[in-house]
Amino acid sequence: MSETLLQGRYRHLAEIGRGEYTVVYKALDTSLDRTVTVKVLRERYAADADFAESFLDAARATAALSHPNLVAIYDIGSDRDLHYVVSEYVEGENLESFLTSHPLPGPKKALDIALPICEALGAAHRAGYVHGHLTPRNVLLSTDGQVKVSDLRASEAAPAAAAETARSPYLALYLSPEQLMGRRATPASDVYSAAIILYEMLTGRPPFHGELFAEVAEEHIRREPALVHIANPHIPDSLSDTVHRALAKTSTDRYRTGSDLAQALRDFQRESATREFMEAVQIDEAAAAGLGVPGRPEDDAYSWPVDAESVGAEEGARLPIDFPGCLVGIVALVATLGLIPLWLAVYLRYFW
Repeated sequence: MSETLLQGRYRHLAEIGRGEYTVVYKALDTSLDRTVTVKVLRERYAADADFAESFLDAARATAALSHPNLVAIYDIGSDRDLHYVVSEYVEGENLESFLTSHPLPGPKKALDIALPICEALGAAHRAGYVHGHLTPRNVLLSTDGQVKVSDLRASEAAPAAAAETARSPYLALYLSPEQLMGRRATPASDVYSAAIILYEMLTGRPPFHGELFAEVAEEHIRREPALVHIANPHIPDSLSDTVHRALAKTSTDRYRTGSDLAQALRDFQRESATREFMEAVQIDEAAAAGLGVPGRPEDDAYSWPVDAESVGAEEGARLPIDFPGCLVGIVALVATLGLIPLWLAVYLRYFW
């Protein structure tokens, strides 16, 4: 793409990426005065009419799909031998770059990225589309904290995506076993790819590796991945189990759609938040018991009613003096002592 306008509308500003099949440019839409992304099919693939038509058809089929976590498609076209797709420009970096240049994200950050990916896939699946080739390269992280999935394909383009893996060991790292065996991608295939990406964010690397396509494919098809909590002991078992289910070899054993996986991840978040809350409460109670806070008995499981008078007596509390009662007592004592001479006279007269 030269500095001149493409179709009299898009002016090249800068090249921002190169893939095996496309070159990606930052461009200016002169009609609407906005920055856009222009993805142009590379020359050797543009010469293949069927490939070029598949490239444009995939974008055309999904252009009407709108979701906050999907990169919006604005325009599709050809200009002489250039076939291009114009889409929303996302200021930021892709997930591959982020994982390369930042420390390993913890579970919370990983889920903050994985959930929007799953939500975007879920929207596509409900509309009847699959992504078919999801990798960290087409997950975009904007500078304002948004997560967006790019390069969505229509399901009719999935066989072409599967054929591409024969030349792309990198793409094979993230594809499902069925795709690597040449079968059509399904929503459950996207679930597998999303789980691979989440696995990488939680452990630092994808579960399967290889220099050649065949090596990677064999790993996906034959080997079970190491459990996430084994690869990274800091990951909770319940999150590890969710990822493991999403990586099932048979598609029917996985979550069916991106929305299903998103729901499972949200369930984990809720359980985790509840567990953290209960642990915080227990810590507070233990601290309060250690400080002798009233109402938190250390020896009894229950709190019993407390006699306030006995508590006051035990603590040496002074009770108020009952003066009328004391006066009555003195009078009774004096009266009793006054009767002693009478009793003595009666005794000496009649009993002595």
